[in-house]
Amino acid sequence: MKKTLNNSIILLVLIAASIFSTSCTNLSPEKTFEIAALNSNLLSRFGSKDINFKLESEPQIYDEAQKKMIPSSYYDYFKFDIANLETQFKKIKEIKEDDDNRELLEASKDLFSYAITKEKEGYLPIAKMKDEKASPEQIEKAIADFDASTQNDIEVKFTKLMNVAKAYVEKHNINAKIGI
Repeated sequence: MKKTLNNSIILLVLIAASIFSTSCTNLSPEKTFEIAALNSNLLSRFGSKDINFKLESEPQIYDEAQKKMIPSSYYDYFKFDIANLETQFKKIKEIKEDDDNRELLEASKDLFSYAITKEKEGYLPIAKMKDEKASPEQIEKAIADFDASTQNDIEVKFTKLMNVAKAYVEKHNINAKIGI
């Protein structure tokens, strides 16, 4: 009796693990859309809007040990936000690509990859300037230079993702509105 119970438990665990692993790799179109397109809202203020918002905020990061937000430098605050983008990017890359979702995933990966790279190259030096008490004029110039070098590319990538997402939503009858 005990051996049968143990075998039954093992079988149930294997079935549950199989269902779980399958559900993680074969997402529904709705979940794929949510991860690949809706998460792009994290980038909707990319550039000067985002940088200025963060520089006007109290710099904080999440302290896992204390389970709360704690004061930080602007540099660490910006790094923390970039790490959150990298987590979302990793989720996008984990979606199993197929003929149906390939264009959506490629556009999403392109946008996130570009944004993360540019934030590391541009946001972090600006945050360091703020921490080191650079003049407001120096910071404003760095922000303007950043926008001048990235705004066109980010808008093109964002628009491409929204156009692909709109087609994906229509194809799968997903209840979502895409603003382009």
